[in-house]
Amino acid sequence: MSVKIGHASIDENGKASGGAAGDQTGKEVCTREWYNKGWNKVIRPKSSIVAEKIAAATEAACANDNIGYDQNERTTLYTQAKAKNWNISAIQTRCECDCSSLVAVCVNAAGVTVSKDIYTGNEAAALKNTGEFDVYTDTKYLTQDNYLKRGDILLKEGSHTAVALENGSAVSSGNYGNSNNASGSAEIYTVQRGDTLTKIASKYGITYQSLASYNGIANPNTISVGQQIKIPGPGTKTYTVKAGDSLWAIATSQLGNGSRYNEIKTINGLKNDTIHAGQVLKMPTK
Repeated sequence: MSVKIGHASIDENGKASGGAAGDQTGKEVCTREWYNKGWNKVIRPKSSIVAEKIAAATEAACANDNIGYDQNERTTLYTQAKAKNWNISAIQTRCECDCSSLVAVCVNAAGVTVSKDIYTGNEAAALKNTGEFDVYTDTKYLTQDNYLKRGDILLKEGSHTAVALENGSAVSSGNYGNSNNASGSAEIYTVQRGDTLTKIASKYGITYQSLASYNGIANPNTISVGQQIKIPGPGTKTYTVKAGDSLWAIATSQLGNGSRYNEIKTINGLKNDTIHAGQVLKMPTK
């Protein structure tokens, strides 16, 4: 079975523009199996954390039927996503994107700033110029899905772009490769002057409690300049919200303690307790 990818495809009328806002068919912005589009570049995040956030944002967009396809209204998703602090699952206003503007939104949701106006002709250069991505053109990345990694961005310049949502069969789930986590061990962060554990945890989208536990730090208020902090890798578990779920119920079922619902809020950047069916939540470590 092929790797699952997520992309913005076509409007409800099979056209590039002119349809109603939002996903009218469930296929305008959707997931599907990898296919050979004639990709000529794979754009890979250097950080496993960024890769996971791009993939999770893409999944959230594909699950939100308020997001549809229209090239003429392609930046309205960006406007709505930015207004929701990049919580794509929280978008309730019908809006539109196309394949490259969807990628732009998901990259911004991962904490990497790119223009809402990138398109498939300049996408590779724009992402590489952030310093957060490598670009691969080897045939093995382009003509098969075996070497793709979750969070990879597939590109056929001037035509189409999509995001890989799974690792290929030749990729070890514990080995991100070509990043600070290349050995499969935890990514390492060196404490700088002015850092706190909370600040470091926020940078990587996790809770300071989880970071302290992962590193065996007894007092989270005490870290020192030059200290090396291990960052949990891309194996962080996720949970897809179902109808009727609450944060307390999810914390109870997934973490064994409903009172840990605030950790779920923190790791996902939630401002309140509102969640939506189809929303993908990162789970703190047990």
